[in-house]
Amino acid sequence: MRKPFIKLTAACVLTAIALYSGGLQQQAAATTEAGSPSTDYQSVEEQARHFVDELSGQPHFERWKNATLQVSPIGPGTHSWLVLVKQNRETVGYLVINAVETGGYQLGEYGTGSHPFFDQHTLSTAIKRLELMQPSNGVESLYVHPLLAAWKINDGDQENYADAASGELLPVRDKDWQIASSMKLIVNEKKQAPSSAKLLKSVSLASIDPFGKLPWLTKAPMPLSTKSYWGLFNTLNNKEQLRYTAELFEGQMLYVWSVVGYSKWDSGHLYVALETDDAGTSRRYVPLLLLLELGRFYR
Repeated sequence: MRKPFIKLTAACVLTAIALYSGGLQQQAAATTEAGSPSTDYQSVEEQARHFVDELSGQPHFERWKNATLQVSPIGPGTHSWLVLVKQNRETVGYLVINAVETGGYQLGEYGTGSHPFFDQHTLSTAIKRLELMQPSNGVESLYVHPLLAAWKINDGDQENYADAASGELLPVRDKDWQIASSMKLIVNEKKQAPSSAKLLKSVSLASIDPFGKLPWLTKAPMPLSTKSYWGLFNTLNNKEQLRYTAELFEGQMLYVWSVVGYSKWDSGHLYVALETDDAGTSRRYVPLLLLLELGRFYR
């Protein structure tokens, strides 16, 4: 049973966040020294720059022009990097660059907004919900794919998991995470745009409240599959409202997003734009094949 905790004051929270942030920076530095030479970071940044240049002329990506990039590894042993896109030191978006076993890189996901996933703001949200002064054994970032990314926080009694994008505590334990992360998916090479991909088309729709309607409770999902999904883009091109849902951890967690656009690359890869609210402050572009495999779209 979890021990009772006293709620933190604002000052305590800020102090704790600073301690965690410093610890994570040291962890990233240690990773660099141990197994990720600076040349890797340079090549990842060069690859990210290619994708940033492709996207910067599109709606919602205007602030990516002439932006600086900050690279850091995410997830132990995943060979993935989080690239923050910054304009005058302000974060305006992010990309995830994944290494390919045969060499080179691929575009895992990307998005806009000042608080991308694995942001210190989301970490502080999780810390306050757990009512912790500081984790017993620190904080670890875990990244399997765009729909399975979390902070792992040790409170002294057990490991807790918090969604990396929202900071919401996940109703899972170590065993649940291990089962979800070991789930066999379509080979990643089929999901993600390769290093040389160029943007062909981008469609951007107005933001909507994902909970303004609840079609997943009243309607059947769209009849889509990884081999037949063009009806989805006809719907988006007609500017119809869509929602996307995914049930993870054997149905213990339901994710709901509004669908607000897509982008198509000349490699044939498609990324769907998702939002968690109608504020329009942040969007995540996730590979379509992954979304089709893990969830459903609703009109």
